[in-house]
Amino acid sequence: MGLTENLDERNRLPRKLIAVGLAVFALWSFRRGKRPRGVLAGVGAVALGYSASTESDDVVEQLSESLGTEPTSEADKLYCAICEEPIVTGQGRRPNENDETVHEACLEALA
Repeated sequence: MGLTENLDERNRLPRKLIAVGLAVFALWSFRRGKRPRGVLAGVGAVALGYSASTESDDVVEQLSESLGTEPTSEADKLYCAICEEPIVTGQGRRPNENDETVHEACLEALA
């Protein structure tokens, strides 16, 4: 375990230096009028600098956890007013005559 921690510490300095280099290149590209190249280099510098400054190497995993699409609690989920089952992403839904959210299939079954 000590060996991997030592390797992580040794990898941080080169990543920080590359991030600084990318930031300088991004500024230089912006001054020369190469905006797409500057934006790409700037995004790379931010991502590399963030991964070098945090303890976790998997930035994408951290972002996907913090930007999760699933509701965090049961109260945040939508429920059908007719069958009282949760409405999941991709299911057809629309309001009924009382402005309650229902499955399209439940509404058609009543009609």
